[in-house]
Amino acid sequence: MIKATLHINKYIKKAQEVKTVNKSEEDKVGFRQKLKALLHQVRKNKECYFMLLPFMLLFTVFTVAPVIMSLPIGFTDFNMVQFPKFVGLSNFYTLFLSDKVFLQSIRVTLVFVIFTGPISYIMCFFLAWLINELHPKLSSVFILIFYAPSMANVYTVWQLIFSGDSYGYLNSMLLDTGIIKAPVQWLTDSRYVLGVVIVVQLWISLGAGFLALRAGFQSIDRSQYEAAAIEGI
Repeated sequence: MIKATLHINKYIKKAQEVKTVNKSEEDKVGFRQKLKALLHQVRKNKECYFMLLPFMLLFTVFTVAPVIMSLPIGFTDFNMVQFPKFVGLSNFYTLFLSDKVFLQSIRVTLVFVIFTGPISYIMCFFLAWLINELHPKLSSVFILIFYAPSMANVYTVWQLIFSGDSYGYLNSMLLDTGIIKAPVQWLTDSRYVLGVVIVVQLWISLGAGFLALRAGFQSIDRSQYEAAAIEGI
């Protein structure tokens, strides 16, 4: 009886080992097949990847590489002239406990992200839905109106609007209506700069954002709207 039990356990253990080996081999084969399919797609669309190559090179050199390099450099004392000297967490202690400018910048960044993230998405979604419900010809006109500004020179347009003299569009309008008595320095006064930057960023993200969402609305089958109407949604 004991011998039979040992024999059975030995057989089960061997079967489990064989099963583990087979699964490992299947995973390797599956990975090879996926890699082979990926390489086939790359070769099939090599012209597209070739056109993306200049951007990817610049993006890697000026964005990816600096971000990766900043991680180890953060633990060193590096003045761009002498060889980096390892200082451990000293930089981070100074940053979070002694640097008031850094803490202020975190607050400003959070405010900026809160306003330009959700609000920008909601505005893009609302405009995309609204324009999608219009007549096709009227819809094309509004798409041009909302998208054209994103192709303009951002600095020139907003410099004219927020110019700090009485000839700036915003100052001129507020002076004419009597809301202000003297021109406001929108671009240099710390009380207004954050609000100005948020407005400009919302304007920049509006063009491409609502256009992408509108394309998504266009891909929805009209029968889905009819079914929703029948269901009372």
